[in-house]
Amino acid sequence: MDAENQSHDSGLSLDGQGPLFKQIERAVRSEIMSGRWPSGHRVPSEHALMEAFSTTRATVSKALSKLTEAGLLERRRKHGTRVAKTTESHAVLGFLDVRKDIEAKGRTYSYKVLHKREMTAGELTPPWAAVSEGTPVLVLAAAHCGFGKAEVLEERYISLDAAPDAATADFEAETPNVWLLARLPCTRLRHTIRAEAATAAQARLLDIAERSPLLVSMRQTWADDMPVTSVKLSYPSAQNEFVGEFNPLEPGPG
Repeated sequence: MDAENQSHDSGLSLDGQGPLFKQIERAVRSEIMSGRWPSGHRVPSEHALMEAFSTTRATVSKALSKLTEAGLLERRRKHGTRVAKTTESHAVLGFLDVRKDIEAKGRTYSYKVLHKREMTAGELTPPWAAVSEGTPVLVLAAAHCGFGKAEVLEERYISLDAAPDAATADFEAETPNVWLLARLPCTRLRHTIRAEAATAAQARLLDIAERSPLLVSMRQTWADDMPVTSVKLSYPSAQNEFVGEFNPLEPGPG
């Protein structure tokens, strides 16, 4: 079967790249990350997906299981599969949704790529310890903007071994977070928060005084033990805060 660009009653469109279970996984992930399938949305049944893509239950189940392990789906016997519920605010250890934060303030969001280039990991400053020195890496600098004004600065490395198509992706049309999550599962995440003083270049972009305090989010993600991306987000601390909550009295799962 030629699955490229194939679309069915399921609403899913496959890209024709790689094993079919991976194509189904990417297609479902894309619907979720784009918001077209919101929290609680009922995913087509395994039988419907089997018929739509002329494949086996094992193939469909493998794709949905990967997404369930990543926390994107909830599967219950006799109740089907639904998009997992999310909270309105992102936890400190989760993915920071800069676009959502800017739009929540009533401002029109845009993502502006300031520069990008390809390097090897051995040439990176600062280094990316998770990858070997010869790994090809896309280095990206960008600004998350509200009404065209930079509000958060992004510095990102993307492993081109993990995501070779990133080299030609249009990240102003689809931000790196959305683009990557639609194609690769996040099986591991490391998140660090620290304070820094704004450099002269950062101060100019953010329209703040040089040496002003910044809140900095440092995040690295892996897919099946392969490093995918390392990203640094810099926020002017006067306008931003990170909030997390832990309640030891609430019963945990199981």
